[in-house]
Amino acid sequence: MESIIVAAITVLVPSITTLITSKSVKRQANKHSARQSILQLILEDHVRSHENKLPENRQAILDEYDEYVKSGGNSYIHGKVEEYEEWYKELTKKVHKN
Repeated sequence: MESIIVAAITVLVPSITTLITSKSVKRQANKHSARQSILQLILEDHVRSHENKLPENRQAILDEYDEYVKSGGNSYIHGKVEEYEEWYKELTKKVHKN
């Protein structure tokens, strides 16, 4: 009976550890990917505005931000998205005035 318990523990512990580690790695990869996408989309919209074109990535930024938050994102990206939202609102006010 002892050998069965030892064998079960020998198999289960590494399997559980691998499962937990792979979930953590996947979560970190999702967070990193969302972070990069958010920053890229914000940059693209700023470039578009300098070319006198309207930004077009707002919804994609918000969708990526939701994914980022679900993956355990931090306050740096939160701040960047808030800055983007303020910039976007000011830009759309100017467009509606003209």
